[in-house]
This record gives sequence, C-alpha cells and structure tokens, in this order.
Amino acid sequence: MNFVRLKKYAWSLGIVMLMVLFSGLTGSALVQAQSRDWRYDRWEDRRERREERRERREERRERRRWERDRYGDYDRYGNDSRYGGYNGYNNRDLQKGYRDGLDRGQEDARDRRRADPNNSSHYRDGNSAYREGFRRGYVEGYRQYAGNYRRW
Repeated sequence: MNFVRLKKYAWSLGIVMLMVLFSGLTGSALVQAQSRDWRYDRWEDRRERREERRERREERRERRRWERDRYGDYDRYGNDSRYGGYNGYNNRDLQKGYRDGLDRGQEDARDRRRADPNNSSHYRDGNSAYREGFRRGYVEGYRQYAGNYRRW
C-alpha cells in the first residue's frame, strides 16, 4: 500500500510541476508579446504622425501653387507677395483696374472683338497697379464670357 500511495504522490507532484512549468512559459510569452505590441504601437503612432505632417505640408504647397497660378506673384488681396505691397500704390487702384478690366473683357467677348486690353484708353492711361489689375480682370472676363457669346 505504501507503494500505491508513493505512486499517487509522484504523479501528483509531476502534474503540479508540469502546470508550474507551462504557466511560466505562457506567462513569459505574454509579457514578450505585450512589450512588442507596445513598442510597435509607439512606432505606428510616430509613423502616423509623420504621415499626417507630410500630408499637411503637401496641402499647404498645393494651396500656394494654386494661389500662385491664380494670382501670379500677388496674394489674393492684390499685394505683391515678394515685396510686401504693390510698388507703393494702394490696393484700390488694383481693385478698380480689375473691375474695369472684367467689364471690358466681357464687353469685348460679347462684341466678338479681339482679346487685347491695350485697346482701352483706361488701360493705357492708368498707373502700373491699375494696369495690372485691369489686365487680370480683362483676361478673366474675356475667358468667362467668350464661350457664352461665341456660340452661333
């Protein structure tokens, strides 16, 4: 009977040892997985932030390109972006020239005249800010309305 009892204790001890061994192995594997995920998550967050910054930079560049194409070297308010103002003239000259050029461009497109802002005495007699605004307005007015008035 002692042998049977000794056999039971041996088996019990063996099972307990296996349970302790397996719990230790799985516990260390979980710890390694957690630390790896933590580092990976940090790296992933950094990568996402880098990508967001890159996208914002690209959007700013695209907006600047669009404004440069639309307004030339001038910002949307008519100020020369390189020198901080339009050659000493105020913004009113530029705006008035733009409005007059827009009207004259529409008029020339409606009357099927050649697109030439120099045909206007206002353009020839204005200062450089007025002429620049007139030229831009004329081109835009002619372009907008030439398609509408040239249909037969």
